[in-house]
Amino acid sequence: MKFQLKKPEEWASLLSVAALTVVCLAPFLGKAFHMDDPLFIWSARQIQSHPLDFYGFDLNWVGGMAPMSKVMENPPLASYYLALVGWLFGWSEPALHAGFLLPALMVVLGTHRLARHFCSHPFQAALAVLATPVFVLCGTGLMCDVMMLAFWVWAMCFWMEGLEKGSRAELFISALLMAACAMTKYFGVSLAPLLLAHALLGKYPVRRWLPFLAAPLVILGLYQWWAFRLYGHGLLGGAVAYAVGVRVGVGLPGRLLTSFAFMGGCMAVLPAAVPFLWGARRALAAIPAFALVALASVMMKQVGVFKVADGQGVRWGYVLQLSFWVVGGLSLGALAVADWRRHKTTASLLLILWVAGTFVFTSVLNWTVSGRNILPMLPAAALLLIRRVEARARFGGGRPWPLLWLPLAFSLGVALLAGWADYRLAGSERAAVSAFQQRAGPDAQTACFEGHWGFQYYMEQMGAAPLDEFHPSLKPNQVIVIPLNNCYLFRPPGNLEGWFQYEGESPRWLTTMNEHVGAGYYSDGWGPLPFVFGRVPMAQYAVWRAR
Repeated sequence: MKFQLKKPEEWASLLSVAALTVVCLAPFLGKAFHMDDPLFIWSARQIQSHPLDFYGFDLNWVGGMAPMSKVMENPPLASYYLALVGWLFGWSEPALHAGFLLPALMVVLGTHRLARHFCSHPFQAALAVLATPVFVLCGTGLMCDVMMLAFWVWAMCFWMEGLEKGSRAELFISALLMAACAMTKYFGVSLAPLLLAHALLGKYPVRRWLPFLAAPLVILGLYQWWAFRLYGHGLLGGAVAYAVGVRVGVGLPGRLLTSFAFMGGCMAVLPAAVPFLWGARRALAAIPAFALVALASVMMKQVGVFKVADGQGVRWGYVLQLSFWVVGGLSLGALAVADWRRHKTTASLLLILWVAGTFVFTSVLNWTVSGRNILPMLPAAALLLIRRVEARARFGGGRPWPLLWLPLAFSLGVALLAGWADYRLAGSERAAVSAFQQRAGPDAQTACFEGHWGFQYYMEQMGAAPLDEFHPSLKPNQVIVIPLNNCYLFRPPGNLEGWFQYEGESPRWLTTMNEHVGAGYYSDGWGPLPFVFGRVPMAQYAVWRAR
């Protein structure tokens, strides 16, 4: 299906959704560098000095010094973009985040354009992407995920339109965008089989599209060859080995529950929309599903790495949140199946493959479940949502459009709250470094520390150095700082005496990353929910001095 609006109305729709995107993301421009942001920033600085040697430096990111080419599990295109933004506007937090508003805008506008091939309401489809926690959380970071998705949706647009029109120019643009997608994040290469399926299912002449589909694979091969020349090993193979060789979850049942919970939580519109998508009778099926998930999690006692029940009882608040989000994730699967049963078209099958492929990668193949891995299925989920609402409107489902605004408003509210919590969490690390610098005085510049993420960026900016787990060395009276809610922590060497502790000013009732409450948006190694409402302990920073 292809829906064409009158040009003034279409421009009004595009400008409206673009303005809403800026309004939602602009408050987070001052967000501190967070999680893996420093990896992309350091690579961008390397690119400014050595444009063709993007990973030619060493760093301590996993406890010991290692080449960046073995630490970084993503290709460098996002860092090239960061290098450009940094060169034009500087390296401050607002400047870099403002630069990354462009990929976020392109995701929303690309969904708007792509939706014209799947439904009759592109504005609502674009809004269903914007009003989700996963979009706001990824859109306020400097990692590669949103940029990859921008290339993804625009490559699909040009591919579908190029095949329909027989336009080689549009297919050529699609090929370039597919290559850029794969060079931004390795998962982007999975777009090629998805578009292959679309071309085959649509029965388009092979000679029309095959050369363009092969072009991104050739470019990725050339990248592998260049990386081997630079670093002595290919980078794609290392990323694949890491993705399938490392596991942080506990058992397949726990990973599946976690994956569905992440789907529902990251796209909060899904569980909120259940009563409006299925009608009162069918929506009642969500109640036993909710109860079964709650019962299963209590009987398992542990979902992933997090104990939902122990000697002190059941964490019912956590179980209720888990069950609610899992129902939302299951609803997405039901939407895909129902869409296929109703339409049985190429578009329906393409959406099923899009969602199922991302789900299998996230829950089975990848080393961790995270919101960043859920993001690629977001446009497909939005399209399925709108197609379902349209179907109910056509077949006597009442007036679903006014009711859709309620789940969209709920989802946007959760998204902004989660974005605010992550903003505060990132800022707490920057504030902790500043507080330590004021307290330690001259000792701060010779201090060492454990932990990584944004905390490492600000500690190194101050002059401190990360402690090497494999070759630790502390001088007498040297200060060491250990953030207790961080990664790759180990027992420091030598005879230490406690100096003081600092409590970070993080949100107390909502968090995206805290292993004590089971929140693990960036990795389910911290917990099986992308964010958790409830009492959150303060972030602790222990400061020691070597004797």
